[in-house]
Amino acid sequence: MTARVHVYEGTDVTVTFDRARCIHHAHCVRHLPAVFDTSKRPWVQPDNADSAAVLAIVAACPTGALHATHRDGHTADAAHSPAVVHVQVTAHGPLFVRGDAVVLNADDTLLATDARIALCRCGLSERKPFCDNTHRRAGWTADRAAEG
Repeated sequence: MTARVHVYEGTDVTVTFDRARCIHHAHCVRHLPAVFDTSKRPWVQPDNADSAAVLAIVAACPTGALHATHRDGHTADAAHSPAVVHVQVTAHGPLFVRGDAVVLNADDTLLATDARIALCRCGLSERKPFCDNTHRRAGWTADRAAEG
């Protein structure tokens, strides 16, 4: 997967956005619209909120599409525990992985290392093993998958 990472520099915080990893969960837009506003250009404006708020919202991005670094070197993921990896099964969507995750291809090729990743559960993603929200367009649900 080729990364198209966009950089949004603020006075105290720099936010990066990897479009290929975004599944439009929209946590950032709903909880910090002063910074994340898709109707504006640029759509990410880190100076429109306190740097701690920006770091907290970025850390909540379940896919790792967003990352942030404070000018003092502190990152949005600094608070997570590297010794524990959490995998959250969503009702009818991806597996959200949080922790020091390494994703390898079948031939051991490194696909990603990150503290937040969304993995495909439906098998329909065009960016496997990563979720691309195809499950929504296809109407996939965990209930249908269980029926076989």
